[in-house]
Amino acid sequence: MREFDRVTVPPPGEAATDAAREAGLGVYLRAFRARHGEDSAGAGDRRPALAPLAVLLLAAASLVLPAIATRLVGTGLGIPLLLLPFGVFGRLLWHSLRAPATALRPGEYVYLYERGLVCPHADGGARAVPWGSVTAMHQDVTRTYVNGGYTGTHYAYRLLVGGLAGGPREVTVGGFLNEEAVPRPADSQIRELAQIVLDETVRRALAPAVAALEAGGRVAFGEVALDGRGIGLPSGTAPWERVRHCEWRGDGLVVVRTAGAGRWARESKHIPDFPVFWALVKELFPEAREYRR
Repeated sequence: MREFDRVTVPPPGEAATDAAREAGLGVYLRAFRARHGEDSAGAGDRRPALAPLAVLLLAAASLVLPAIATRLVGTGLGIPLLLLPFGVFGRLLWHSLRAPATALRPGEYVYLYERGLVCPHADGGARAVPWGSVTAMHQDVTRTYVNGGYTGTHYAYRLLVGGLAGGPREVTVGGFLNEEAVPRPADSQIRELAQIVLDETVRRALAPAVAALEAGGRVAFGEVALDGRGIGLPSGTAPWERVRHCEWRGDGLVVVRTAGAGRWARESKHIPDFPVFWALVKELFPEAREYRR
């Protein structure tokens, strides 16, 4: 079996289990190999600065201590002092180079429960993200090319989480995946997790939005708003009969053109709950077109 075949996600530990129980997430379902992180207000999955500093100090000691000891008392003490720190330094280096083909770091996997996600932290803690506490989702899916050839797709799903002390916080889950290559066991599973995030976004936000529209109201998605009469843009409301083109382009840009040469364009990643926004646009303006690469 090859090295990458042995990459595994550990089962939920005590911290993840406690976080899920306290948040009422229900039964554990499965784990996904996907990266996650939080904004500056959250604990995040930041790497501690202690390890690199310790390695640098140990490397300096490996050179300085033997030199001082040799000058003061001779080579009889200098040589043992030379061997000791270099031996420890070599062992640390060996461990870092062979590190773990059999395990992932906490920032590289996410646990899925019935009613939300749990993101483990490097410090041993874990952050629960109940679906019911997510107030908005921003999606950013970018296909990358080098010299005209496809190299992979970056996925990032930024979840705005409310109901927390100190105000809303953001949790981002994402990853990189070559969708045209044969999947390997160690590849990111972000595409499967992304579908769950999208499904939960639609489940949370679509029905209330449809109900608001049917009641004659308006639904806002950041700086743009929709209702039965037209689309509200920063420059004003354009009735649907004055909308000439509405398209979601392959580069992620959403473009609306209205009669009179009016034009509004934004990247889809800046439109909250974009799957819901686009579903409503297609319902209210059937001529809307999607061009995906």
